[in-house]
Amino acid sequence: MDIKNQEIVDHMGQMQGPIPGQSLTADPDNPYPWEQPPKHTTLNSALHSLFDFMTEEETYMEIVTGLGEGMPVVNLTETLLQDGFQKGAWNTDLMVQLMEPTMYMVMSMAEKAGVKYRLDDDDSPDLEDADPQDELDMLTNLNKLARNNIERTPNPASKLPQEIQKEVETFEAPSSLLSPTETPELTEETNSLLARG
Repeated sequence: MDIKNQEIVDHMGQMQGPIPGQSLTADPDNPYPWEQPPKHTTLNSALHSLFDFMTEEETYMEIVTGLGEGMPVVNLTETLLQDGFQKGAWNTDLMVQLMEPTMYMVMSMAEKAGVKYRLDDDDSPDLEDADPQDELDMLTNLNKLARNNIERTPNPASKLPQEIQKEVETFEAPSSLLSPTETPELTEETNSLLARG
């Protein structure tokens, strides 16, 4: 075999991927989480677990912040579900079934927080290079589609199972760390600088 391009050979030598067949030599006594039976085998159980995880304050803030910065709902949902799969929470079949309800949960959380969201990368295209007439036609069509969708689904949470829907509707969004807090009233007994806030 005659090697004509030394750069390709050097590059191939620097790759850090697994060696082909390496997974066959893994220790069977210490399997990866996704190689074990999943924690959740039913859609309902997985949805409850996912909802509990998504409504933790830190996770909720990360979800809302990501959506606010323009991360599409589809990408965020895929990230959440892939993470659960890698941790052994569900198998790939259940992950596919979780996609749609999880997207509805993410959209409901965004609406609760008052954050505008995009469904996917094509949801809000750049209009700078478009022809003005094309822009008008596209906006008119989007307006018609939006009206039809809003009339059909007034509340994204309504697409979820009843138990999860009730939890989404009663969920109280945690207040932001930057929101104003109540300052305690100072009394004559408050002599410490630390007690004054």
